[in-house]
Amino acid sequence: MSIEAKQQIESSARKRNSDATKDAIVTAARIEFQRAGYEGASTRRIASDAGCNVALINRYFGSKIGLFETVMEACIDLSPLAGLTQDQMVSALVDIALAKTGSQGDFDPVVVAIKSSGSAAAQEVVRDKLGNPMVEELASLIGGDYAKQKAGVVLSIISGMFVGRVSIRADALASDESEVIRPMLTDALNAVLATGRD
Repeated sequence: MSIEAKQQIESSARKRNSDATKDAIVTAARIEFQRAGYEGASTRRIASDAGCNVALINRYFGSKIGLFETVMEACIDLSPLAGLTQDQMVSALVDIALAKTGSQGDFDPVVVAIKSSGSAAAQEVVRDKLGNPMVEELASLIGGDYAKQKAGVVLSIISGMFVGRVSIRADALASDESEVIRPMLTDALNAVLATGRD
């Protein structure tokens, strides 16, 4: 085997290891940010859980906030709402809102955003990587007059449910109250979407 071929193989192996390490760091960061929010998250714990040195976080992501940006990018996919009627879209959005319980299970960027709201740097990332893109995506699905404003209000109502259930843990919004809450949320979202119609 030529020296060039050996170098290509070694370079490819390093790249694979580098990619695997980056993936492990992002996976560990999702768990840690979900658990503690941005301020409370420990880069030492993330590195330990990823099986690497803390210095690699800075090498690959620049900083903790750079890692947070990576974690929060492209987290929300509203494409399943495409092609739905307004009633179907509202029903799906209500289901999303009522599914939030704040559990420590699967990564949920909205829960992470709520838990990270105490940091100005994290708030900026949430706005740029999550909030504004979600509004844009939902507005394109809603269409018509005032689509961005409608999308913003709809997402604010849903986010308010998350805050009530996850941060405040209000008894009136508990999971066992979902069937009482469902028609209220449905009416609220339909009212927003109906704004501006003749």
